Amino acid sequence: MPLHTSPIDGTAMRQIRRYGIELDVCPTSGGVWLDKGELEKLIALVADEAVESVEADVERSRKAGRPYGEDDDDFDDHRRRGRKRRSRFMDIFDF
Repeated sequence: MPLHTSPIDGTAMRQIRRYGIELDVCPTSGGVWLDKGELEKLIALVADEAVESVEADVERSRKAGRPYGEDDDDFDDHRRRGRKRRSRFMDIFDF
């Protein structure tokens, strides 16, 4: 038996757990609710991912022999080859 019902339409909500964050999702409306402290976990996850991304950019710049942040059209992120890694934030809300 579900612990929560949707405040929108009263249906039983599903609980989804991803990256240590528990989401309550209404299967009919698609509404998402977070329990106490879950928003802070989500913010921390996004912040950690941003730091990792910048660190990876700095490392690529170092390997290419350029100072990080140097304006060079050949080194823009949108020109990188290969598939771009999907963010954990987007993965959390893909159900």
